[in-house]
Amino acid sequence: MTALAIAASLLVGTGWTSIGWACPQPELRGRTLELPAETTGFGKVQGQPPLPLSRGEYVITIDDGPNPATTPQLLSILNDYCIDATFFLIGRNAQKSPDLVRRILAEKQNLGSHSFRHPDLSRMTATQIEDELDKGNAAVEAAAGGPHGKRRLVRLPGSAGFNNVPPEDLLRYLKTRGLVLAGYDFSPQDWRNRPPGESFATLFKNFGDRGIILFHDGQSNTIALLPMVLEELKRRDAKVVTLTF
Repeated sequence: MTALAIAASLLVGTGWTSIGWACPQPELRGRTLELPAETTGFGKVQGQPPLPLSRGEYVITIDDGPNPATTPQLLSILNDYCIDATFFLIGRNAQKSPDLVRRILAEKQNLGSHSFRHPDLSRMTATQIEDELDKGNAAVEAAAGGPHGKRRLVRLPGSAGFNNVPPEDLLRYLKTRGLVLAGYDFSPQDWRNRPPGESFATLFKNFGDRGIILFHDGQSNTIALLPMVLEELKRRDAKVVTLTF
């Protein structure tokens, strides 16, 4: 076996080889969209402008990782379908599993931050929220070995008493920190860890013709749900857009 063949065989498990992208299911792979420089936030649920997507284009995002039990499986699914997602990581999880953070980057996926502890923001003062988000972003960047893009994306943790549309003072804080508020448009609510079929029905009940889909790491049902959703997107001739920032 040649040296090139040996190197390719060692890397095939990541979805990448020394001779290029080994893509078993290329149908979903869409264009690359660079986040416009003037963007300060996006996502319908958070009351932000939409991304400049065309009909049938979707961005995949995954919250709450990294998780040793599920993140590798999610990465494998994404590689099988040759698509890219943005993982919004909880800071303390990133601290515990920096090897997984580096693997996410090595497999050409994107990173954003998702607070440090995923607390209930409704029980915190404005200063506490800012400190929480600062600490989360710093932890993710430290685990990644430095900044992971020209822009820094942050997704707020959801909580029952906190409005999905952030208050103006929080939006101003994000802007002063150079953080882009990463919202979403549709979710299967897989954080509830219901049977995958129920989560699938929740997602497509009010699904639009383009937008940002939110999944969750650390949930066993998501491992089965994600391929179900991707197969449905294929059936609809949709494309998954690679978001760069």
